[in-house]
Amino acid sequence: MRGVGKSTVGELVAERFNSSFNDLDDLALIHLGASSVRDVFKQRGEAVWRNAESAALKKYFEVSAQGLPRVHSQTQGLPVLSVGGGAPSNPSCRQLLIDSRAAGWRTVLLTAPIDLLVQRLTADMGDRAHLTERSLAEELSQLSCERAEFYSTLADAEVDGSADPSTVCDAVVALAFA
Repeated sequence: MRGVGKSTVGELVAERFNSSFNDLDDLALIHLGASSVRDVFKQRGEAVWRNAESAALKKYFEVSAQGLPRVHSQTQGLPVLSVGGGAPSNPSCRQLLIDSRAAGWRTVLLTAPIDLLVQRLTADMGDRAHLTERSLAEELSQLSCERAEFYSTLADAEVDGSADPSTVCDAVVALAFA
């Protein structure tokens, strides 16, 4: 979900693993030759965005797979990717994520209560686009319900993203050594 800390925590995890970090939103923007997620949604529509996410995700896994070990006995150098909250709702992205797990990638789902997400996003909406005409709290609640099945079926583990980013990072890193 938006505002849960995927990008912030992802960067910290990548630092800990001495590895690369990418954000699917950034990769999709590069794919589209665009500079703003909000503008893409407004000018080209959500379908264009979801197709760009899928194309960027496919390319990312193709390029990154060359250096991904089959067995994760160590985490040093493993790439870290923050996947946008809506990507799993796209069937092609969902299949790419399923296939990546079969190839050795692991997915951690960050969660947080809706009221905390609203608080975070109200303070800094960033480049995030509204997907409905509803209030932010209603929109996030709706999306959370709609996406819950996708999130749960794709996640190898779940971490509460409510804490400060370094604490959440510690929890994600601990999973790598569990």
